[in-house]
Amino acid sequence: MMSRFLVKMSWAIVFFSQTIWMSASYASPKALVIGIKDYSYWSRLQNSRNDAEDMAKTLTDMGFETTLVVRDAQGEVNSQRFTDALNQFANRLQANDNVLFFYSGHGAAIPNDNGSMDGYLIPSNTPTVTRNNKQAIKDSAIALKNISETLSNRIDPDTGSLLFLIDACRNEVVNKGADVVEESTPSQPLSKQVEVIYATSNGSTSLDKLPTDTDARNGVFTRIAIDELNRHKNTQGYSSDAFFPAVKTKALQVARAAGKLQVPAWMNDTGKESFVFVPCPVGQPCVVVVNQPPASITANPDKQFWDEIKTSTDANDYAAYLKQYPQGAFVALAESRRDKYTNQASSSSAILDSLRIDTKAKKAMTAEEMIAERERNPQGTSIYESLSLKNTSAEKNPRVAALRLPNYDNKSPDPSSFGGCNNLVLDLNQGTLNGLVPTVSQAQVKQYLPCATGDTEDGEVYNYGGGVFFLDHDFFMYTGKDFIEVRQDFKGNVTDNMMSKSKAEIIARYGIATIDNGYKLFFNRQYGCLRFTFNGTSVKEIGVYSASCEQASQIK
Repeated sequence: MMSRFLVKMSWAIVFFSQTIWMSASYASPKALVIGIKDYSYWSRLQNSRNDAEDMAKTLTDMGFETTLVVRDAQGEVNSQRFTDALNQFANRLQANDNVLFFYSGHGAAIPNDNGSMDGYLIPSNTPTVTRNNKQAIKDSAIALKNISETLSNRIDPDTGSLLFLIDACRNEVVNKGADVVEESTPSQPLSKQVEVIYATSNGSTSLDKLPTDTDARNGVFTRIAIDELNRHKNTQGYSSDAFFPAVKTKALQVARAAGKLQVPAWMNDTGKESFVFVPCPVGQPCVVVVNQPPASITANPDKQFWDEIKTSTDANDYAAYLKQYPQGAFVALAESRRDKYTNQASSSSAILDSLRIDTKAKKAMTAEEMIAERERNPQGTSIYESLSLKNTSAEKNPRVAALRLPNYDNKSPDPSSFGGCNNLVLDLNQGTLNGLVPTVSQAQVKQYLPCATGDTEDGEVYNYGGGVFFLDHDFFMYTGKDFIEVRQDFKGNVTDNMMSKSKAEIIARYGIATIDNGYKLFFNRQYGCLRFTFNGTSVKEIGVYSASCEQASQIK
């Protein structure tokens, strides 16, 4: 294979190395592109279909004979459609084909009988992760090794080539207590015939979107990959030797600038030249432009990963390093920092847990008792989870907003960065209102949203155990149960204008509900749960919870 260590350069400056070589006699390049967005039991992905459609267009423009498989009149890409498309595509291949397989959607890592993790791609009908259903997931999911075998069996390794581009792993772990199934496609070689580029390394996440760019059409990896391919679509001899270092460098920079970490991975054990996106004319020499990363980084990916996270205060970053480099040079330091920041987070959780009243001790309070408690604990240190709404005869549909208000203030950025009471935005993807999560403190709510018109002293009417109320904005944040709710008259914006949508439109967007109570639909989300309440045929309330949907559905 052409050397990856052709030149030395600084991180900030890109140099080019040129090599003259002869193109192999490939048949016309072919691509199978699959994108899955709407899942019946897994979380809906914002950009996967866009990723597939845009990648298919790019590859077609580059001369690939492209097969695109996304949601159509038959529905979303379930296991049967995925398998049929794969087999039909494989049957059209010739021994000397140059073949690219691209996938954007959910992925999972499932332990095999040897204890190591195998990568799977998740069709739309794959069951959700629950205890003891690992085999059911494996039966529905598509093993990467099976895809590799299906395609590589049709390709002569001496005359053809095969590249996988896998943009999967949108959330780090589906359920840590559920049968050890991780939503992370492990960065692993598939066979000696297949070159693989993963959007993310083991332990890091492939970002579907960035908090700084929520309107982006594509995920970070695919967006950068498409840009690189478009830049070089007329560069004869352009190969993965040039493609991957450029994509990896930019993905690291883009994710890091948004406070995230994404480290693409490249597996090439084929023992031959890397995959060529733009072949040279048959039998003629052409110049191959190889865009090399710094030699020091290429030679030491362990050090590169460490340099990306060494200033982080997130325990998950250090856990990701330890997962990818269990024998790395910085293991001791990573373990120390992981434990340090995990303990800090646990301490914070303990503070919140200490404020929760045991279910056996729950009681309702009179207005006088609540005022007295308020005076005793001015920062809202007592949380009364069982207080019921009462005395609402004066207003059948009270317009309050509630948010859990423990006596715990995280260090937070300037309140002005949250937009105050102007331009209110309920983000259903993040579970936040103007950046506020449902578990921030009472002091923070008042600081960031100074338009509050009441607080716990309104408990006689809005008796949810305290809260900060926003009567003028028709939204409320319930303190006793960690959730934010907005109603039809909410004067702010809701993601994708989901307020007043029909039940059918909600299901089309989010898939089958985790819990369907007839007039309420609950959907599991990464932050907890998303709830839609219907008045007749349209949405009248939307709630975002820090708790699971099972817990959220019990809140009255």
